[in-house]
Amino acid sequence: MAKDRRLYAKFDINMDEHAKVIMLSDEAFRALFESTFYARRQLTDGFLDERIVLRKWGEKVANELSSNDPAKPSWVKVDGGWQIHDFGEHQTTTADIQAKREAGRLGGLAKASKVLAGATADAKHLPSNTLAKTETETETETNSSFPTPESPTLFGEEKKPRKKPSTKIPDDWKPTEEHAKRARQKNLDVNQLAEHFKLHAETHDRRAANWNSAFTMWITKAQPKQATAWG
Repeated sequence: MAKDRRLYAKFDINMDEHAKVIMLSDEAFRALFESTFYARRQLTDGFLDERIVLRKWGEKVANELSSNDPAKPSWVKVDGGWQIHDFGEHQTTTADIQAKREAGRLGGLAKASKVLAGATADAKHLPSNTLAKTETETETETNSSFPTPESPTLFGEEKKPRKKPSTKIPDDWKPTEEHAKRARQKNLDVNQLAEHFKLHAETHDRRAANWNSAFTMWITKAQPKQATAWG
């Protein structure tokens, strides 16, 4: 079975009956969940940029979620936007992801060291003439000063490919016709996607060597529009 690489958000199954949630309007209830999904996808650790909030959910919903509890409202007004209350206690944060990646890296290094140690131990049990032959062959190959046909220095110094420098997203960047075509195929609004894309890049101070390619990947990962019924 293929590994499930989808992102998930965690919610208590009794959440809809919590005192500060059950009183919410349909719009605010939906925004509460959508904002959590957004923060998980964008790795904002629960921060919601004011421009995103006003564009996606509106000021009325923001005020409702900021006042649905006198001590612990669902959203807390902060500089530049809103913060989802206790996001880090219930959802996966950027720090959690980085820690998991680091643990995986260290685990891979430990496994490689174990394999290398096992290979060294096995070599100690080889016949002495085999070891001598192996060492001689290795020395001959190492000390050979004449470049082989596969050697990159046969016809001069190896030339490393120049890497295009990463830059901030240009102010005049716009999606291409190819982007618009890809968006239509997924039933997506290319202009809205481009607006969120630029806002995300500016908010997080992103860098890219090719912004058109980066937006193509953004479209590829975007979810198509679906009709949702609320009763």
